[in-house]
Amino acid sequence: MSETDKRSLHKNAVILRALEVTEIEFGAFKLEYVNINMTPSRALVSLIQGQLFNTFIGPNNTAWEKEVFTIKVPIRLGLLSYRLLLTRQSQASLFANINTLEDLTQLNAGLQYDWLTTEVYKANKMKVTTAHKFESLFEMLKQSRFDYIPRAVYEIYDELNNPNTDLTHIIIEPTLALYLPMATYVYVSPQNARLAQRLEIGLHKLMATGEIKSILDEYYAEDIRRANLKSRKIITINNPYDDTNDIVKYKDLWREY
Repeated sequence: MSETDKRSLHKNAVILRALEVTEIEFGAFKLEYVNINMTPSRALVSLIQGQLFNTFIGPNNTAWEKEVFTIKVPIRLGLLSYRLLLTRQSQASLFANINTLEDLTQLNAGLQYDWLTTEVYKANKMKVTTAHKFESLFEMLKQSRFDYIPRAVYEIYDELNNPNTDLTHIIIEPTLALYLPMATYVYVSPQNARLAQRLEIGLHKLMATGEIKSILDEYYAEDIRRANLKSRKIITINNPYDDTNDIVKYKDLWREY
């Protein structure tokens, strides 16, 4: 993920503000950004060691909670839970009669092999074709290897319009959205207990003042507006790997856009 990618910018802004609002309690800080692409499994190993980086932001994962500090403040307010679908323009009619999860299971999704979303799909016995590299999914979709790629509301528009990716004849399916409950948490290396304490206090402060949402809006409000979730049929997918109710209160937050 590029340092100029708004997902990175949003994450960096949240961490920076959490550190800034805790300077009175914890003192000055030095923040360095590490821009490295790695699989979730490799990221977990690196985080446990705490040498390459000591903080990571990603989807709620009960397996990670056993290994590292997990700060259960949903920094995207549940926005990751909402997915839109990339599909081929010629196949748009496939979705005309998709109204339920059972209907959706008849179609094949393209996902990266090590995503938590992939595990969720498999747990729900949904059809999945996987790729080892994220970029490969777009070419596989164009080649009709599967029917759609589910992407988060805040990702899909940038990906569709990425000048470095040829997505001619690929569209965002206009009628559906998926609701797959998934919070976005800050994880901290077990080697850095004081940092975990500081970030937890800081993030709770940002949540209490509403600044968490202000930061999110700065980067994602336009994507949320374009998604127009209130006009779409929402299909709910159970996430057996998410054991928190932290994001339930935000389930309908996006209807205000």
